[in-house]
Amino acid sequence: MSSTNTDGSYRINICNGLLLYYHNYSYYSQKVVMALHEKGLSFEESMVDIIKGAQFEPWFLQINPRGEVPVLQDIGKIIPDSTRIIDYLEDNFSNGDTPRLIPIDQGAEVRQKVIQYRQLVDQVPAGVVTMGSIFHPEFVQNPKAPFFAPVRKMLANAEINSSTMLRERAEKNPQHKEILLQKAELQEKKHLQVIDKNEFDKIEEELSKHGEGKENWWLCSDRFTVADISLTILLERLNQLGFESRCWTGGRRPNIENYYENVKLRDSYKKTIPNMRFHVKMLLCSQDPIHLGLGIAAALVIVGGSIIILKKILQK
Repeated sequence: MSSTNTDGSYRINICNGLLLYYHNYSYYSQKVVMALHEKGLSFEESMVDIIKGAQFEPWFLQINPRGEVPVLQDIGKIIPDSTRIIDYLEDNFSNGDTPRLIPIDQGAEVRQKVIQYRQLVDQVPAGVVTMGSIFHPEFVQNPKAPFFAPVRKMLANAEINSSTMLRERAEKNPQHKEILLQKAELQEKKHLQVIDKNEFDKIEEELSKHGEGKENWWLCSDRFTVADISLTILLERLNQLGFESRCWTGGRRPNIENYYENVKLRDSYKKTIPNMRFHVKMLLCSQDPIHLGLGIAAALVIVGGSIIILKKILQK
């Protein structure tokens, strides 16, 4: 796991096993974390503070020049990109008691369906949708943790200043200047993309086929697959942002709604998605001294609201 030197710089320790560089709120990190738990694999964690731009620090750019999490280190190997990481885990850790996430013993049709739906879900631009919900709040209802008002404001400010920050870092890091400037240009060109509801219609249709004898099936099979991991993390993000009323609740897509409620019971989900305690901790840690008072106040509001909700549930 990475740690800091006395001068504040980072040193990277060699891990004799799997080491994941990630962030708990990173959409793509969550996919890998869930896959690791589904496969029952032990791994060490090194959290990269993407909220403060640590992914663009020289120490991390040496690990992944693209400045993106997650990154998996397996002894001497470095594997970036969530899809590549999950495929690597599937290819190298699918023996004995370690389950496959792409079944090979249920026929070519099931395997192809898993791959097809994984690609369908993965084409949703999660980052653009996330920032779009912040700059266009009229599209969402009731955003949830961690996307409460203070965090949304912080992310909006970071988004506005990101291209300037990337250009400044490019000048300070000649070795990685080209890719940092490319990222700055992409950041300036980003625009809101509306969620394609056709994708959800296809998923709803597939789930509706799970009739008698298939009541306990997941998306493509009776087994939990990479397609389910992609769908779970997408539904979770959309729910946090407040898109669930546009996409599946209120009778719009009852099979997806039922699927989401069931998947939240899985151990891998519980180990992947940050809880309220983590939200409060991150909110406090993300504030600079000037705004710390605001962060504490917001955290107290979050905790207080959770207690009120809990009391209402217990009274029913």
